[in-house]
Amino acid sequence: MRYLIAFGCLALAGCASTEKVLSKDVTETFYSKDSVTNVAFCLANKNNTPALDREDGSKVVLIKNGYGGVSMAFSIYPHEDGSRIELRKQFGTIGGIWKQCVGLK
Repeated sequence: MRYLIAFGCLALAGCASTEKVLSKDVTETFYSKDSVTNVAFCLANKNNTPALDREDGSKVVLIKNGYGGVSMAFSIYPHEDGSRIELRKQFGTIGGIWKQCVGLK
């Protein structure tokens, strides 16, 4: 039982908060011909998570792990005729369906 409690504490310690991930340096930047709304909808739809609207007109999509910690955060901004997508990665996730939304295969 003691080991189970210790494991649970370690698992929770590894979970990242939204603000912690959003304050990290950008891991990668992508550019898309699609609008902010379309990119955010694609990321949100493929990952079954909502897109969050920001006051500056950008959108944020958070991908969480099985423990509820944020593993990846996408900030999507208007850029020329499309959008700029900033990825901040706390730790990797299994799968990469999000790549379709930013123009990668």
